[in-house]
Amino acid sequence: MARPRTPIQSRVPGSLVNQAAIIVKRSREPKAVGALRGPSRWLSKEQKIIWRKLVKYSPAVLGESDRPLLEIAVVLKAKLEAATIENVQITQLINVLSKLGIIPKERQASDASSAKPKDEWDEVDA
Repeated sequence: MARPRTPIQSRVPGSLVNQAAIIVKRSREPKAVGALRGPSRWLSKEQKIIWRKLVKYSPAVLGESDRPLLEIAVVLKAKLEAATIENVQITQLINVLSKLGIIPKERQASDASSAKPKDEWDEVDA
């Protein structure tokens, strides 16, 4: 599993000189352009609700340049909720959501033993 990137603000000043190429490369990464406005007029009422939910719960910063991908995601998600989606479209939905940053690339695996809370009576012998 890859280690998360260290923010530039928390790096040691001496290391910035050694890693100038990485900093320049990060500054050239694509960024969202423009502020994302409301849903498109052509979307149905249900699709507009899905639009607002996706925008609200998106961990990524979405911009106006993300509108076409978000519209595709909304239409496919509406088909998913209506149970009229095909298998190929599910794959497309997952790809679009990951490109928008809504689906993280990696999730930390949870330990099954830590999911169960410890009970003080488990250790007592009967």
